[in-house]
Amino acid sequence: MDLRHYVHVLRKRWRVPALTLIAGAAIAFVYTIRQPKIYEATCSLVIESSAPRILQGVQEVIDLGAEAYSQTFHQTQHRIIRSRAIAQKVLDRVGPAPTSSGGNGPMPSRQNQADGLLGQIKVVGTRDSSIANITARDLDPDRAARIANAFADAYVERNLDYKLEGARSASSWLGEQTVDLRKKLEDSELALYTFKKEHNLLDLGLDDQQGMNRQNVQTLNAKLTDIKTKRIEAESIRKLILAAKNDITEKESLPEIRDNPVVAKLRENYLDLLKLKADLESRYGDKHPKIENIQQQLQATRRDYNHELDEVLKAFDKRYQAIVDTESALTKWMHQEKNLALDLAKLEVEYRPMARDAENNAKVFGQVTQRQKEVDLTGLQRANNVRILDRATPSGGPASPHLSINLAFGVALSLLIGLLLTFAIEALDNTVRTPEAAEELVGAPMLGMLPLLTDAKQRTTEDAPLRDLTVFREPASLAAEACRSIRTNLMFLSAQKEVRVFVVTSPGPRDGKTTAAISLAITMAQAGARVLLLDADLRKPRIHKSFGLPADKGVSTAIMGEAAVKDLIVHTAIPRLDVLPCGPIPPNPAELLHADRFREILAQCRQDYDKVILDAPPIGPVTDPAILGSITDGVIMVLRAGHTTRDSATYARRHLTDAGARILGLVVNQPDRKGGKHGYGYSYYAPYDRYYRAVS
Repeated sequence: MDLRHYVHVLRKRWRVPALTLIAGAAIAFVYTIRQPKIYEATCSLVIESSAPRILQGVQEVIDLGAEAYSQTFHQTQHRIIRSRAIAQKVLDRVGPAPTSSGGNGPMPSRQNQADGLLGQIKVVGTRDSSIANITARDLDPDRAARIANAFADAYVERNLDYKLEGARSASSWLGEQTVDLRKKLEDSELALYTFKKEHNLLDLGLDDQQGMNRQNVQTLNAKLTDIKTKRIEAESIRKLILAAKNDITEKESLPEIRDNPVVAKLRENYLDLLKLKADLESRYGDKHPKIENIQQQLQATRRDYNHELDEVLKAFDKRYQAIVDTESALTKWMHQEKNLALDLAKLEVEYRPMARDAENNAKVFGQVTQRQKEVDLTGLQRANNVRILDRATPSGGPASPHLSINLAFGVALSLLIGLLLTFAIEALDNTVRTPEAAEELVGAPMLGMLPLLTDAKQRTTEDAPLRDLTVFREPASLAAEACRSIRTNLMFLSAQKEVRVFVVTSPGPRDGKTTAAISLAITMAQAGARVLLLDADLRKPRIHKSFGLPADKGVSTAIMGEAAVKDLIVHTAIPRLDVLPCGPIPPNPAELLHADRFREILAQCRQDYDKVILDAPPIGPVTDPAILGSITDGVIMVLRAGHTTRDSATYARRHLTDAGARILGLVVNQPDRKGGKHGYGYSYYAPYDRYYRAVS
């Protein structure tokens, strides 16, 4: 549904929201004037984030405020103001409220009176500030002001009492704890002194001894690592020396021998003597005295060389033995230091808890004694974080009821209910309301719309005969123009196959099918065709009433063979329009319509007239329209907008189709004046109506 549909629904059913609007406004007005007058008074409080600090660095026992603006803190304070304890104090100051019975009724309990006071106040905080407003409501303006001020005073006093009571309780408890803590501190310090004395820790503490031990262990560990490295290197060289003990060549290759300057000098002298000997032998021979002298020098140098080799190796062996002895001594010392570290660690297991216990006792005792002094000081302060900003005063006029607000609320609520009710009624409406819906249900083309028939003064015609002949009496009316449109559409519809005999029916009674049949017959006659209007409604005929004809003879008489058809046809005052009334109502209408005689009557009428229009009964209750539709050229179905249900229209289509009848088209009777969702109402013909009336 789009916006136009909503507007259409409101214009069609405007009475529903209008009535609910009037009713809602009336109820709101009556309700408002019957309510008692309530007066309000407001007292403003400033709830600071913290109380003034008289002694800097002294922490309060109970912090009355918060470190910064906190929504939770202020909501808590508002709830405290509305507590039952505060209400009990206020009740003692302002007294109970006067009873409506003038004091003759039973007095409410004290708790109920306090609850009643709580129901009379509300606490509202000011946005982005520390101000809270206590608003009291009462029938008496003076009493309302007293209640608001009493709640503020009681809250301020309660806040200060809470702080002082906390300080007193804390001071008493701290005093009791000081006695016990002093005894614990003395015992722990005495036990620690005794332990130090027994283990010679008075002059040099355990920590100092452990520090010295750790330093010694680190130094010894470094030296021991170095001496072990030297010993391993010396062992490698010593193994080479032992392997070369009897081999002079191996000895000479040892690093200790090769790098010794004395050995190198002796070796150089020995080589020089050998070179000199070889030179002399080449010059003097082997027996020369100089050669013998050189030989003696070589032997002496050789002895010195071997002796020096042995001395070098002996010196290295002594150095190796010194390294081994040093390593052994350092290892023994390291073991002693480690044993000492273990002894100190065992001693620490006993010492640390005793020292820690004494230290903790001293710290706790100092904190408690310091805090006791601070609490005693805070108990002497009367600083408060709450103060009264503006006291409440009696108001000049009532705060409620608000007539304008209540009326506006009542109007808005009733309008909403009216709109919901309007659209609910529209949604529950199962009738065919638009030509589009009719075409969709029946599956036949729309021939036109027949508006509500009125007289020349545009008043609804209630008398059936006058209403049925409106098209003839008012040729320039909307109805006449609509019927001419239907006639034209029917002519175009039957361009290929001429429709001469057709039935006009509807899904149910009071859909306007008889009025449509008469109006269509009149317009066709006015167009120059010879038209016969045959009343085939053998159950509840009405055509004879519309034309003022007797009902003693007609179609039923012709079927029974009591009279000829031409003798029964009545010429009307409308040129070229004849009428064949129903005649006496038979007990078996369906059997008469099935009779061959009725088919002969239709055949005779087809020969004598250009158009034969049969006014049939509604399809829903009887099968007559199906019978007539199967023996004629087709059926025109009339649906009344807002009256014909969708189910009845669907049933009528199916019933006619099953009987083999051809549905020529649809006529929507009495459509909405303002038009439907997608189409337009019969106000479309209004310009033509005004035009023809002007011409007339």
